[in-house]
Amino acid sequence: MTRKMYRMTATAEGHFWKALRESRQKWGHKRAEKYRVDFLQGLQRIADNHPVFNAPHRDELAADTAFLIHLVEHRYVAFQEHDKETIIIAGIFHESMDIPTRLRELQGLVRHEIDALKREIDHVSRHAT
Repeated sequence: MTRKMYRMTATAEGHFWKALRESRQKWGHKRAEKYRVDFLQGLQRIADNHPVFNAPHRDELAADTAFLIHLVEHRYVAFQEHDKETIIIAGIFHESMDIPTRLRELQGLVRHEIDALKREIDHVSRHAT
């Protein structure tokens, strides 16, 4: 089985590093490092398994947006499937946030970032064969 891939928009990367800084400030370096490792493993699980996730309540939170979402380490990860091998992570939000509102805001914010990542992924795919 081919390992699936995830790519993050610059916005999502910013969200990720902010979460790590907050974790380090609240819990210390050692726990923050574990959080980082666990979170990145969670992102890979989304890439590998998202087609079989079944969570109607999460679908409701993302209704009327271009995103799917999954919870990893108390944070909702907003993503889109680009192709059968790749997902694009658009944003990362703490579960205490107003997720539907944040997702609607995110749509306009990252549209160009997602388009650019899609073009980059497609370009690499075309030249890899």
